[in-house]
Amino acid sequence: MKKRMIITLLLLVLCFALPAAVLAQDADSGQTADSTLSGDMEGDTVIAVVNGEDITANQLNQKADLRSKLQRINRIDSQLAQILTNSDAGKLVLRKYQRAKLDALIDNVLLEQQVEADNISLTQAEKDEIYQQQKQAIMQKNDMTETEFKSVLEKQGFNDEQDYKDQFTSNPQLKVNKLIKEKVISDITVTESELQQEYDRNKDAFQQSKKEITFAKVKPQLEKMIKQQKQNQAIQQYLVKLRKEADIEIKI
Repeated sequence: MKKRMIITLLLLVLCFALPAAVLAQDADSGQTADSTLSGDMEGDTVIAVVNGEDITANQLNQKADLRSKLQRINRIDSQLAQILTNSDAGKLVLRKYQRAKLDALIDNVLLEQQVEADNISLTQAEKDEIYQQQKQAIMQKNDMTETEFKSVLEKQGFNDEQDYKDQFTSNPQLKVNKLIKEKVISDITVTESELQQEYDRNKDAFQQSKKEITFAKVKPQLEKMIKQQKQNQAIQQYLVKLRKEADIEIKI
């Protein structure tokens, strides 16, 4: 990406996990890993079709980013990189990784298609609010002033803060987040009974210098943890539903 922030960009509305040419080259054979992993999977080759929408090899290569990952592994442990790229077991691991990334791409396409089907949109006020949350989180996480924040943007190639804001607020993921928030997790709650049960199950762990940590003290953390677990489960169930209703053809 031409303009990639060195700061971790946090999508604050919701973060959830949805269940390439490769550089590492064998010094003996001269064969690159992607030639064995991808075969003729190059460029605009269609590797999957989701409700009539193509997913190409380029998209998967960008998503998996195996080239840079294997570069980093090679710098740390060249022997491990060679095992991954030249052994049958290593190639199997990389193929499974590619398939997991393809599944994530398929999920993203399904969610973006659902955004269109449900006419999900963001008002300017919503975009402004999300952006301010994003900006404040970045500044707080990196202990930055307003001036330092703008300086980093300039160094990363953005014309000004408005340029960065426009790119951030045009990210399709923001609409996906709104879809998930409104259609999937809006009714999720955690009861007092669930909190108490979780506390009782882990009571032995809530010890600090042999002094018991009270339920009241850990209740906020427990509520956050259980709610996140429920949200993740609901999202996965929603994706399973979308997949069952979709016409998906995988070509690799």
